[in-house]
Amino acid sequence: MQRIKCDGDKKAAEWFHADHSLFWSNLSRLNGLLIILNISLFFLTGLVAKGYYYTCYSLVGLGLVGVGLLVPTKLVRNIKYYWLFLVVEFVAIYFLVTSIIYWIRQSSG
Repeated sequence: MQRIKCDGDKKAAEWFHADHSLFWSNLSRLNGLLIILNISLFFLTGLVAKGYYYTCYSLVGLGLVGVGLLVPTKLVRNIKYYWLFLVVEFVAIYFLVTSIIYWIRQSSG
């Protein structure tokens, strides 16, 4: 069975190839801000010392994205490589938001 390629796939890849530096730089900025937010909210308040580790999972995900941003490869212009790190960033954001919800519930109760 042969996969039929859509014109949209080719156009999206060309569009990403033309502006890949903008996407990677924005992901880098977001990643840095989320790392600072994560550390300032949870490590400085001592929530992690109480045995709550979702913030650590979030930092691991953000660290993986940071490493992917720093390691220069030819894959930087590939849209699938970008999507991989974008998905990891969203998983890290999920753990960060879950940590914020947990923090709010623990402090109000």
